[in-house]
Amino acid sequence: MAAARDDDIDGGGGCDPRKCLGDAWPAILGALTALVIITPILHWLYAGSEDSAKIPEYTVAVAAFSGLDPDVDLARATLDPAFDLTFRIMEPRKYSAECVDRGTTASVSYRRVVLASGPVPEFCARKENVTEVGSVMAWGNAVPVPRFARERLAEELRRGNATVDVALLGPAAPRQLQKVVECTAVLGRGEASPTCKVTSQYPISPEPEYPLGPRPARKLLESWNDYRSLLLVS
Repeated sequence: MAAARDDDIDGGGGCDPRKCLGDAWPAILGALTALVIITPILHWLYAGSEDSAKIPEYTVAVAAFSGLDPDVDLARATLDPAFDLTFRIMEPRKYSAECVDRGTTASVSYRRVVLASGPVPEFCARKENVTEVGSVMAWGNAVPVPRFARERLAEELRRGNATVDVALLGPAAPRQLQKVVECTAVLGRGEASPTCKVTSQYPISPEPEYPLGPRPARKLLESWNDYRSLLLVS
């Protein structure tokens, strides 16, 4: 009875550990492989969803300026202004970076009259950090400014509330979006501006060299002699 019972136990559907492990090994390997592949994807999706609600913030400060003296410079019809600008980017995202690309230009204007411009060095803000670049120079030479704009700017400078519009214009290329950062900075205080507006837009194309209007009608060849003379000339 004991022997029979042992036989029943040995042949009653039991599993040899080595054989069972060998049969299960492909499934275990597949599960581990799937885990290795899925984990980075899930992490990337989580990081992207966490960063998507956060937006980088740009500010600008006019550290110094010249060529805008209310009693001397603004009495002239043309100006030679210069601005010392400081740009700052606050990057709130943990897994992203916000950059000012090489070839970006800073433009300073007053009442839509461009006063100065200059190149901006390439820089980036990364991983929940703040990056600042100073001593960005923008200047203008013999810039014509309407009288009413000069008089108004002189009054605002005397009151201490004069502001200028500062823009960062990214590199422009045909049929490609251009990054534009628009700010409003106070003159004479050196303080950071309110958060700038960031947009992407297609650059304004220059006027074609030859307007695309109706062309003058060609002279009709009235006779064979006209056609022959044209051939001889060409």
